[in-house]
Amino acid sequence: MSPGPSESEVSDAIACALRAPDHARLKPWRFHVLQGDSLSKLGEVFEEAACAGGEISDDKRQKCRNMPLRAPLMIVAVCEPIMNPKVPEVDQLLAVGAAVQNMQLAFNSLGYGSIWRTGEMAKSRVVKNAFDVSLEGEIVGFLYVGTPEKVPTRPDTAVDGYVKFWE
Repeated sequence: MSPGPSESEVSDAIACALRAPDHARLKPWRFHVLQGDSLSKLGEVFEEAACAGGEISDDKRQKCRNMPLRAPLMIVAVCEPIMNPKVPEVDQLLAVGAAVQNMQLAFNSLGYGSIWRTGEMAKSRVVKNAFDVSLEGEIVGFLYVGTPEKVPTRPDTAVDGYVKFWE
């Protein structure tokens, strides 16, 4: 919900993203910031992407147009891998994921909520083309940012079953 972060707050969050672990400092990340009219334009792109597979219902069209409007700000995180014999693409993809997590923590510290989504639109060539993503590149996620109506709670997870001390 509104309000979303200010331009200065977005810049600070992206500065945090750029501090993510990055093997060989390749900087494979690209971030696209959308708000206002650009969110509606992305809704049109989502609708076009959904139609690329054939005819869709009016309800699906409306849903696609409204998807980007879930929050007042969206950051599209892209990984553009750089050929390097010492740094596999998966390391670069993980670096972008760490950058997104850093942004989420930064926004959270400023009192905003964020949701990281992917789904079929992240894989769509139509959507990738809208953001000039190369054939090798990937949309790592759509980060929706705004003021939460209520602060979600998540139950604590016991570490048992997830951690093993190796001997």
